[in-house]
Amino acid sequence: MSLIDLAPPLVEPIDLAYAKLFMRIDGNAEDALIETLIKTTRHQVENTIGRTLIRRSFIYRIPVPHGRGICLPRPPLVSVIRMTLIAENDQAVDIPPSDFTVSAKKEPGEIRLKSDKNWTDYLAEFTTLEIEFEAGYGDTPDDIPLPLRQAIVLLLTHAFEFRETSEAPAIPVIVEALLAPYKTVRL
Repeated sequence: MSLIDLAPPLVEPIDLAYAKLFMRIDGNAEDALIETLIKTTRHQVENTIGRTLIRRSFIYRIPVPHGRGICLPRPPLVSVIRMTLIAENDQAVDIPPSDFTVSAKKEPGEIRLKSDKNWTDYLAEFTTLEIEFEAGYGDTPDDIPLPLRQAIVLLLTHAFEFRETSEAPAIPVIVEALLAPYKTVRL
C-alpha cells in the first residue's frame, strides 16, 4: 500500500501572521523558520490523527482487493476522482464511476463495487488498484475544527521554543488532549 500526496495544500491551517501573534514575535527575522515549522507541524498533526486538514488530492495504491469494498485513508473523504486497475505489463483500465458507490459520510470514506460487478470484469490479471481521491475538511483554515488548529499552533510554539536543543521536553499534554477525539481508529 502506498499513499501519494499529489500537491501541498494551497494554504496552511495557521498563517504566518497568526503564528507570530500567538508566539508574540515582532520583526521578520524568523519568518522563514516559522513558515517551515507551520508546514512541519501540519504534517505531524495529520500523521498523528490520520486525517487531512486542508483539502487536496491523493493517489492510493493497493494490491488486488479481496472484497468489493475499500476504505480510503486520510479522512474526511470529499470525492473519488478515478479508480484504475493496473496489470504487471502496465496495461491500465479505469473503472466507470457508474460501477461503484462512494460513501463519503462514513469515517473513513469507502468505495464499493456494485453487486453485479467484479474486479476481473475490467482487467483479468491486474496487480494494483490505483485510486485518486480528494480529502480534507475544506479549502480554508476556518473549515478545520478549532481544536486541531490550536494543536498546530501549540506544537509550532513548542518546536520554535526548543529549536536549538537536542533534548526538548515532551510534547505538551494539552496537544494530545486536543488531537485525541480526531484520531482515526483502525481495527
